[in-house]
Amino acid sequence: MHRGLRWLNAFGVAVTLASALVVLGSDLFVPGYRALFGDAVVVVAGYAALHAWFLWTYVKGGRALPWIALARALAGLGFIGELIRVGLSTAPGTTDGSHWGEAFLATFVTLAPDWIAWTPARYVYQIVDFGPTAMFAFVFLGRGAWNAFSAFAFAEPWWRPLRSTSPILGRAVTALAVGVIVTCVWAFFHVVPLYAKTFSPDAQEVAQLVFAGIECEQMRAHDGSTTTDRRQRGDVTYHVRIRYGCHDTQVFVQGQDGRIGTARGPRTECCTDAT
Repeated sequence: MHRGLRWLNAFGVAVTLASALVVLGSDLFVPGYRALFGDAVVVVAGYAALHAWFLWTYVKGGRALPWIALARALAGLGFIGELIRVGLSTAPGTTDGSHWGEAFLATFVTLAPDWIAWTPARYVYQIVDFGPTAMFAFVFLGRGAWNAFSAFAFAEPWWRPLRSTSPILGRAVTALAVGVIVTCVWAFFHVVPLYAKTFSPDAQEVAQLVFAGIECEQMRAHDGSTTTDRRQRGDVTYHVRIRYGCHDTQVFVQGQDGRIGTARGPRTECCTDAT
């Protein structure tokens, strides 16, 4: 099983490496590309080199394989956890930890475009971007459940002896790994219908329009404060809340049906103008 698992992981890493190499080549040889995405060539080159090592290790095997699998699993789970943490700390109405799904969605919807543009794996995200469901599957089932399963399988030489020498600890490690995998799968099936229930494409579009329409003069006048108002689009009235901040401006829009849309990002150009 490990050989097939190695090749499946190698394929995923190869796709990521291909994206990083395309980004690196574009940064070096396509005029304006690096300025458009704000890439740091050293970071992109390091990212590509790291994934080249990952690929070599998955193909050849070796002692580093369990460590790489574990690191990738922790990175994926950390990515999901950070999205939830940011959402719980900033999204209106999601301060209670029981609303982690709403918190994840509020953060993911607003930050995903920026994340996709920033990461050297941006073309991988574009390949799987067939809509929210596909992206949620990539995050929870791919970066979460699959990476956790791979780490558990490749780390078998570590935990298998514990089943004999320390049965309780060995079973606890197994239960933890299975619990993480099951939780990621459950989270995917929780988030998909929650997205359809909570978010409105129309409200999302209004939020993006409101965010794009914030002028620097308005930004400086309200920096650090929150305003609320109503916007009319056709026959629908939207409640709009704007939390101003040069480094993090957030727009929260709610339609008459209760579904929401969000937009978020820095407005550092306004801070620069202000100084």
